[in-house]
Amino acid sequence: MPANKWIYSGLGLGAALLAMATPAGAAGNPTQNVLPPECNRACLTNTLTAVLDAMVAKDISKLPLGNDVVSTQNGVKMRLDDGVWQVTDSLSKYRVDFLDPESGQAGTYATVMYGGKLAILAVRIATWEQKIQEIEIIVSQGNGGGPMGDSGKQIEATGAPRAQFNRSIPEKDRMSREELIRVADSYFANLQGSTGKTTAPFAPTCLRLENGFQTNSVKASTPPPTANVGGAPSAAARPGTPNVFAMSCEEQQKSGFFPFVTSIRDRRFPVVDREKGIVMAFGFFDHTGTVTPTSRTPNSFMMSESFQIEKGKIDQVEAVMASAPYKMRNEVWREGDRRANTIGIPTGK
Repeated sequence: MPANKWIYSGLGLGAALLAMATPAGAAGNPTQNVLPPECNRACLTNTLTAVLDAMVAKDISKLPLGNDVVSTQNGVKMRLDDGVWQVTDSLSKYRVDFLDPESGQAGTYATVMYGGKLAILAVRIATWEQKIQEIEIIVSQGNGGGPMGDSGKQIEATGAPRAQFNRSIPEKDRMSREELIRVADSYFANLQGSTGKTTAPFAPTCLRLENGFQTNSVKASTPPPTANVGGAPSAAARPGTPNVFAMSCEEQQKSGFFPFVTSIRDRRFPVVDREKGIVMAFGFFDHTGTVTPTSRTPNSFMMSESFQIEKGKIDQVEAVMASAPYKMRNEVWREGDRRANTIGIPTGK
């Protein structure tokens, strides 16, 4: 049987067919639903697809779930028959995957019909012992202007993931896991409280989408979003402020415009796709409201942000962001915890 298909262990054909006939919506964790001992890239892709399909079917019975599977939605620990599992009606057109066979993890950004409206899901799964042990979900529908606007509709309008996210890097040119994480983290380290004196390493072609909105190198003829890079409402649209949306990724970090991003904390780097040079990160953006130019209201955003890195430089960036209570913490996923299953450097406070 192909390595990228689920297998039924220790069961005859009759028992397997009986298990497959479980009524839709039935709960439980059938022991015969397992992943191959070595879950390769194709296996991880199929597993992500199965999770998305289960949301639409509102049926988790065929998923190879661990006995102690843990799932969160927008940072809240939740059962697998609640929230997104109840109101996801169909899959839509956009999807980009990040695969990490070394750690048994994978992630995707995918558009779905969620409660009757297009939304973006950031989904991370972690597997070990031939089971899905973690499912982390961020749902972004948009509730404001710019990157906090109609995120599902905007990402659909891009048509398809950028080619760089689907390009394999020759094995001899691939960076190590640690090097990729270091470069990805440098983006956050040089953005929070930025004075413009330092910058992450960017390729000249760097392009960033936040909830589907392009937030750098925007042509002059294109109306700028009404929310600022980093999620601070309306900052970049105010008279007298520099047009940061027209700047390159490097110019933005050198501009000294971002001290109002007071913290990018609880940063995690669980999915590292070395074949494509991509790091899928998670964390929180904080804005105290006391540093201009920004809203006077303290606010936070939870995010998943992915970085496509080649030859040590960040080329493409894509983020899924959702509003969160100010200074909210995710108590489930912790850097260095067995459940986070990450390799990284200590970051954030």
